[in-house]
Amino acid sequence: MQKLLKPSCIGFYILMLLVCFFIGLYFAGAIDAGKNQGLAGGAIVVGYGVLFAGVGFIASFFIAYYVTTKLLVKINVFLLILLLAAVGYKYFEFQHRDKLKKEESEKFDPPSTTPTSQTDV
Repeated sequence: MQKLLKPSCIGFYILMLLVCFFIGLYFAGAIDAGKNQGLAGGAIVVGYGVLFAGVGFIASFFIAYYVTTKLLVKINVFLLILLLAAVGYKYFEFQHRDKLKKEESEKFDPPSTTPTSQTDV
């Protein structure tokens, strides 16, 4: 029981919770869980994230109990890199989407204001 309260274990619990949450979000996006659901789509996707996070959090207690501290630190480093990669990927994806929206809004060509020639009737 004493082992479960070490800082490496506590960090593992938190990292496992966050990484599994993101895995759940990506899984929901991959299976199109929130498509054509209106406002409930966001809640469905977040629900998948919370479900995966809960399973990962509970599993992290069992993993931390049976794994040595040395291996647990290596797993923590791997989970941290995985978490930072996922957040960085989403950040650049949002930046790219915002840039495309900005370019699309700048493409608007206002109608010409030069007068047209008049014809005799």
